[in-house]
Amino acid sequence: MDISWGAIVRPKAGQRVSGDTYVVERFSPHGLTVSVIDGLGGGEAAAHAAESAAAVIRSNPAQDPTELIRRSHRALHGTRGAVMALLSYDLQARNVSFVGVGNIGIQAYSSLPIKPISKNGIIGYRLPSLLKLAYSYNSGDTFVLYSDGVSGHFALDRTLDVSSEPQRLAECILQHYGKDHDDATVVVVRIAE
Repeated sequence: MDISWGAIVRPKAGQRVSGDTYVVERFSPHGLTVSVIDGLGGGEAAAHAAESAAAVIRSNPAQDPTELIRRSHRALHGTRGAVMALLSYDLQARNVSFVGVGNIGIQAYSSLPIKPISKNGIIGYRLPSLLKLAYSYNSGDTFVLYSDGVSGHFALDRTLDVSSEPQRLAECILQHYGKDHDDATVVVVRIAE
């Protein structure tokens, strides 16, 4: 499997530290876990919450996404909390699972109907009943995960070259649709044979 991906994180205007982070981790034999995590608020406390959740994912990326969310919830007690979304790919079967809590956005560029939705809640404070959605995808499909510091209007932009290299696409989305008043993160993943 040829996995190409790109990511960009930018703190909100006037801040040096972003409260957002992301994870892109391969696991054996044919897995890939991708996550965007947004610590509530901004600055160091938000970054601490986001990194705490990222550490849970990095410690066992092969774990079921619902269990990773539950473990992150426990790890974030006593922090500001966070919102997060997880994609877990079986690269051999061409299946992807999605679990999201809070307002992390996802856009899939695919001929297949891939329309994940997140549940309202806050990791570390109020964990909702988790909804795990599963989809098939085609070789070459592109997935974009983004924090709420990025306007979802990019999905309507017909001039956006979604076939461009993932790092370039992530940077373009952030440049044109990032909000200065919030931390912003874009992760783009493309999987081809």
